[in-house]
Amino acid sequence: MAVRKILLGLIVACLPSAVATPAAAQSIPSPYRFVDTRQEAALFAGTSSMSTGRFGFGPGGGVNMGARWGIDLSGFLGFEAAAGVISGTRDIINPAKVVGDLKIGEGDQRIATADARLRLTLTGDRTWHRLQPIFFTGGGIAIGIGGDASLDEALASKDRFEFGTSFLGTVGTGVRYMVTDRLALRGDAIFSLWKIGTPPGFTESARGFTNVERNEWASGRHLSLSLGYRY
Repeated sequence: MAVRKILLGLIVACLPSAVATPAAAQSIPSPYRFVDTRQEAALFAGTSSMSTGRFGFGPGGGVNMGARWGIDLSGFLGFEAAAGVISGTRDIINPAKVVGDLKIGEGDQRIATADARLRLTLTGDRTWHRLQPIFFTGGGIAIGIGGDASLDEALASKDRFEFGTSFLGTVGTGVRYMVTDRLALRGDAIFSLWKIGTPPGFTESARGFTNVERNEWASGRHLSLSLGYRY
């Protein structure tokens, strides 16, 4: 009888520790993971949509592609530089037409862009479920690099639009997804501003044009997807 009581006491004493041991061994995985690399080189491609100005002769956007390099500076702050080309079309507008639609056709347009940005990473140097939401803003330059607009030859020189060179302002947001410790996918949505110059022929009051600005700001919306390598 005494032996039974002793065995029962031992079982009761050991039971809590036997139950607690598996529970203590369990660990809850964190959704956050540290990113050990600081720099990233990436290639991107996407689409662009631009406002074309009062008379509609500005570039309307098209396909964009290019490259981007970035570095994490400290904590949430980073720096990046991007360069690319927007290939699309623009309307050819003839301000000398007296009646009807001033548009006489379309022409190809290519614009090279380059800008530097300050980047804010919402999760800092960590990912949340492999994701990093980001915000960025910056500025740079946009340069017209030609295209096929043979219809321009039908216009007087004062009526021809040329993109030239313009300041480029950008602000955007995106999400980076760490596929592996080295490879990253990123989707961006960007709002931009650049200036388009008005050909002298569009400022002539004799043609019925009034209060025409020699330059006007045109806004753009860009969507892109990139594949980056972290190092």
